[in-house]
Amino acid sequence: MGRSKHKNKGRFSGIPNPVVDSDAYKSLGGNSAKLLTILGRQFNFYNNGNLLITQSKIGDWITKNTMYSARDELYKKGFIVINAYGGRSYDGRKLPSLYGLTYYSMHELPDVNNEIRFAHYRPSPLPLNYWKNGKNPDFKTKLERDIQFKKDIKKIKKTNHDY
Repeated sequence: MGRSKHKNKGRFSGIPNPVVDSDAYKSLGGNSAKLLTILGRQFNFYNNGNLLITQSKIGDWITKNTMYSARDELYKKGFIVINAYGGRSYDGRKLPSLYGLTYYSMHELPDVNNEIRFAHYRPSPLPLNYWKNGKNPDFKTKLERDIQFKKDIKKIKKTNHDY
């Protein structure tokens, strides 16, 4: 029997082999690996930086608390980045945070409902590859954030005498 001339055009959740073979991936917890697979399922080669980690998207797979702890682990180990922070739109609707996979190149954020979302990472043909080091350079511990906050306040006080 001959080979089929038509390839299966179904979607898949591919994680590149070098990522799976890395020490950082091997150190991931089971729920974090599951969340990474779910994010890979959302990815379509044109929407990196526009991926969602919300209860409505992922609720059937893992619980809310588990989802957030898995997200934090993926962020800390450099597999994902936060491309746009969530909040409220001009008319009061909730906007989710948008995430990107660091092993694929980042894409432009689409204009949805004429809302401007500011991306932290500009579109690039090259991936960020933070996962190779097993650490996201943007990740800061609570102590590091507190130290930076105090430095920022000192800087504001020096430049703004009314503060």
